[in-house]
Amino acid sequence: MRIRRYHLAVAMLVAALGLVATVVYAQGQETRVLDQWKTSVQHSKFSQNYANTKEITSHLQHVVNCIEGQRGPLYDGGVGNPCQGQGSGLITDSKAAGGKYTQAVPLFEVADEIAATGLKTKSIEKAKTAGWATQMVLERAGEILK
Repeated sequence: MRIRRYHLAVAMLVAALGLVATVVYAQGQETRVLDQWKTSVQHSKFSQNYANTKEITSHLQHVVNCIEGQRGPLYDGGVGNPCQGQGSGLITDSKAAGGKYTQAVPLFEVADEIAATGLKTKSIEKAKTAGWATQMVLERAGEILK
């Protein structure tokens, strides 16, 4: 009888520790998503403040790097990654966090596509417009995250 109670107590302890670990992991994922989101919005704004395509596209690439993470198809670490150490990319971390964070993934994908379009243009105005449009989509995603 004592052995069964001991095993039951151990099983309950293991289950409780598992639950705590899951909650802590989820909170960590949420923090990573919010940090990367803030950085992405910031760099989409930066992209609108320059008068040459090199600086504009540099910041648009930062946005892409934050959204996609190092394993993303358009990731380019050569211009830097302001989200380095914040997570694995907005899309990846949002999917891992689940819930409302998953609902923001389509918006992150659209923002990524817009920023990528801005990377291809030679027009300063089109590149700035891509930065503005990226910012608008990211800010809409932020409404879901909050």
